[in-house]
Amino acid sequence: MDIREFHQSLIQKQIPIIVDSLEVNLYLTEQGYKTKLFDLYNFESQEVAFLIFSDYRYYYKLKELWQTSKSRIVHLPAVKFDGSLETIDYSFKQILAADIEQCLNIRSNLYQKIAEADSELSLSDWRGSKLNCHLGESIEIANNDEELDPGWFYSIAEFLESSIVNTKGDKASFSVDGTFFFDGILYQTTTEDTKEENIKPLKYLAERVASSQEKYLEIEDNTIARLIVDGQDLTSVLLDMTYHMERNLSLTEIAFGCNNGILETINWGINSVLNEGVYGTHVGIGMAQKAPHIDFISQTLKLI
Repeated sequence: MDIREFHQSLIQKQIPIIVDSLEVNLYLTEQGYKTKLFDLYNFESQEVAFLIFSDYRYYYKLKELWQTSKSRIVHLPAVKFDGSLETIDYSFKQILAADIEQCLNIRSNLYQKIAEADSELSLSDWRGSKLNCHLGESIEIANNDEELDPGWFYSIAEFLESSIVNTKGDKASFSVDGTFFFDGILYQTTTEDTKEENIKPLKYLAERVASSQEKYLEIEDNTIARLIVDGQDLTSVLLDMTYHMERNLSLTEIAFGCNNGILETINWGINSVLNEGVYGTHVGIGMAQKAPHIDFISQTLKLI
């Protein structure tokens, strides 16, 4: 089964949805979806299923399941961002509304554009964004498959963006310089402890960005030198977080969203993974383990 068939089956309520909370279970069953509780689901089955994570305790089980699962699973990792029912509702509706065929076509064209680039990507927009992205000799990208293989857990976000990452080290795949105007941010952590340790500055920054008019990054040697929001330098807010434990403020990702359909309904006040798929460009810092991964997302800066 490929992601197109999966998405259509999800819309038509033909595949089960695995849940880790009774609240999410009720939310879905009231809409007529067939659900299965995480603790009762047999991951050694050959079944195809959608999975919603709202509780870190269950998300932590992913590492073990990678070794044993035989199911084809696409998941919404809501808890890494915001596991509240309000955010899950917003995210789920955006998933159902997405034009997957269009997203995959854009994603394919974006990866082709990246592959054909000699060593540089240059992007600019009418707001004053101007980025130069130097590509390494070999680059690491996110999943670009369309087929769903047994035993794999695919985040829904993988199908809504083309992404280059520096997971192996700073500048391993790319290095960016320039000015980047953005519309909103998104933050995530893979552990509850990291989220709790950074939640105050994260929420403060998210609220300031959501209520602001103009915001931009100045990026030097692949590192955020300044974060400016409505004329105020908020770089210190980033420095107050735990980035000294994980890559400091160097960029760990540059990605290009493929979802045109979300442009009219996107809500920057909701910390949903679906927002990063908006057609445009985003850059990110942090690895989400010891420090938050924050995406700065632009709707106006585009590679194609």
